[in-house]
Amino acid sequence: MSTKKQDRQLLILDIINSQTIDTQEKLMAELKARGVDVTQATVSRDINELQIVRQIDNNGVSRYQALEPMVVDELSQLRLSVEQLVESVTQIEFMVVIKTLPGNGNRLGALLDDVGFPEIAGTLAGHDTIFMMTHSDEQAKKMTAMLKNWL
Repeated sequence: MSTKKQDRQLLILDIINSQTIDTQEKLMAELKARGVDVTQATVSRDINELQIVRQIDNNGVSRYQALEPMVVDELSQLRLSVEQLVESVTQIEFMVVIKTLPGNGNRLGALLDDVGFPEIAGTLAGHDTIFMMTHSDEQAKKMTAMLKNWL
């Protein structure tokens, strides 16, 4: 699977998990809003490959949902999220301050925790800011460089 296709499919999964999407048109509009122009045929193929179906959720609303939970490479998901959600990365001694788009700090902080980088001692996340503590200035420098490279 090409990186572009994988990134688009990860984005589709993110969209249907975070919003109520019940038509291909709404999904295409949301993808376009995030800078991804696709045809209806491509979205239809992606829906099929990802085993996405329209079903009733816990709130009684019909929406697209993944039939089988996709096992997604956590590092790929983190990288895609950094590309889309991070506004700035700043190193301060052994800490890294990550500014995200509003409402995405906790989500990205959880992704950082899930990957399990040995350099990270811990994270503290809020609405749009993450404080990442490392064990040393060198480790903070390494994490900052990696994150900035993904921007």
